[in-house]
Amino acid sequence: MKRLPNPNGCRLCGIDQRGHAIQTGPDGTHTWQKPTQAQIRDRMKARRDPQPKEA
Repeated sequence: MKRLPNPNGCRLCGIDQRGHAIQTGPDGTHTWQKPTQAQIRDRMKARRDPQPKEA
């Protein structure tokens, strides 16, 4: 089961600010960046919606 990102997690990777430090991703390295309001809303909605069960 895929873990959903924290609504207030990094804008680029979803990791919480406290444990983020410097991360390497497909677009190179980055430090924690504040998520947009749209990202926060979408992440919260995804957590509320029922998740499909895997077979």
